[in-house]
Amino acid sequence: MFGWFKKKSEKAPAAQPVQKAPEADLSLEERVLRHVAQLTPGAVLEGERLRFPDYGGLTMRVEFPDLDGPQFRMEAILEHPDFFGPLVESTAGVADSDEDKARYAARQIADSVLDALLPALRGEGEPVPPVELWGRTHRFKASVSGVLLTNAQEPLERRDLWSRMAQAVLGCLGSQKVYWVKLYMAHINGGDTSCEVRINGWIVPELTETMVQLAKSWPLEGAPVKMAKQYIVLVQDDATCPACPYTWGQAKDLTRQAIRLFEGGTAYDSIPEELEKRAPNPSLAEDVFGFLPELMAQAVLPQVKVTSRFSISRHGAGQTSVWFTQCRAWAPVYSAIMDHFHEDGPTKDQIMSIVGTSAMFHGLNNALNGGSKVEDLMMSRAFTVSESYQLW
Repeated sequence: MFGWFKKKSEKAPAAQPVQKAPEADLSLEERVLRHVAQLTPGAVLEGERLRFPDYGGLTMRVEFPDLDGPQFRMEAILEHPDFFGPLVESTAGVADSDEDKARYAARQIADSVLDALLPALRGEGEPVPPVELWGRTHRFKASVSGVLLTNAQEPLERRDLWSRMAQAVLGCLGSQKVYWVKLYMAHINGGDTSCEVRINGWIVPELTETMVQLAKSWPLEGAPVKMAKQYIVLVQDDATCPACPYTWGQAKDLTRQAIRLFEGGTAYDSIPEELEKRAPNPSLAEDVFGFLPELMAQAVLPQVKVTSRFSISRHGAGQTSVWFTQCRAWAPVYSAIMDHFHEDGPTKDQIMSIVGTSAMFHGLNNALNGGSKVEDLMMSRAFTVSESYQLW
């Protein structure tokens, strides 16, 4: 595996010394961070976290949610003041020793997300066409990693993944300061594929399908599998980036409060007003009230296909079609739902007190009662908002 058309790096600041410790005492997580520090001049290891002093408060920690003998999956969690939520990038592999696992995982992170992120935080990158959304213009620069290849000397038709997907990805961006995009495709012997287009960690199925078709057209030439991966970080110009009136944490907290209102038997019609009283911003209250039932239904009915675009109907302003990736509250609402499942263990009745109000759930029931099959359905969503609603 190697980078193709890798960017030339600027002269990096001098490396910081890494405090030595007996190798036997190092955890797997610490080993990974040490290797990343060695690959990233200027990074400073502070306990179980890596700090990047030259990048405006960027930090990184790692976790191993899946570890079964030689097989592993690692998550790198990066945080920065300009990120609305954490940047989470995963990598998986097979290695016998902890040192080999750590070395492989560190190299994957350094050559993908950090290869695009660090230049982006230095203000580097190429301007891309402006994004028009909700009456505002947003201008971004894109910092692009090299293409990481497996069993291939060059990408399909010698074109990197970003040049193929840029226009479609830009159409999915919203008002956040920073977006990160992962493009991945694999063609597997036997005709199978494995592909992802992720924006801020979320798979966008419609864009992923484009990658699937590309992967199928990539000749294997005798190899059991061919893989290509590329990372892009887009940073918005300060002049076009509106200040959001709420934080990721506030959006999650309001969602947990909404869950308690639904499950506690609060009258459905009184919940919007109650949320607005508690919210730092009225539009966030509307988002939480609208998104919570639909995302919980999506979580408990993963077999149901749902479109990534939906309509927002605003009184006096007609309908606007948006991608879920353009709605800032979408991800923290979903994160709060997952925390609720894992930490609170809600009963079926509690879950249904929320899912039962979902338009998706009612539409699915009507379709199934009419003789449709789940695998043949594609559900869409629509939300009605107030005249003063603002999409953040």
